[in-house]
Amino acid sequence: MTKREIENLFKTHYTRMYRLAASILYDEDESKDVVSEVFARLMASDVTLRPDTAEAYLLTGVRNQCRNVMERKQVRERFLRLLSEEATEPMIGNGKQLRMTELMQYVEEHLPPLSQQIFRLRYLREMTCQEVADALGISRMTVHSHLKESVEQIRVYFKSIQ
Repeated sequence: MTKREIENLFKTHYTRMYRLAASILYDEDESKDVVSEVFARLMASDVTLRPDTAEAYLLTGVRNQCRNVMERKQVRERFLRLLSEEATEPMIGNGKQLRMTELMQYVEEHLPPLSQQIFRLRYLREMTCQEVADALGISRMTVHSHLKESVEQIRVYFKSIQ
């Protein structure tokens, strides 16, 4: 598609796409990011949209991107909850940042290099397991295995230092 065609799609469908994202995510900024991501992926692909199917394609892209955003949030929240459940001491002021610093120090000192890399991509860069697998040229199951082992090792360690 040409830049002009994409601009026309943007002008025509942005409002509806944004409203759909906002109704799913309840966050103005994330909704704008989702719509932008859909158009960025469209520009990067060689897809040609027909006028009669363009809106359905774009709205499906928004729904899928919203689903990805929510999945990443849930994984991140579960991980942070796991760490906070293990912490019995009260966190005052910058406690969360201190806890994250401790976590990353542990990751760098105790996990094997591949596990470190997978951990960083998944939890710090918020990539999906499939995106991590693709980026590292490994299977999704390998990513899951490393994450499972890493999180368990981290949980045991933080439980032992309380």
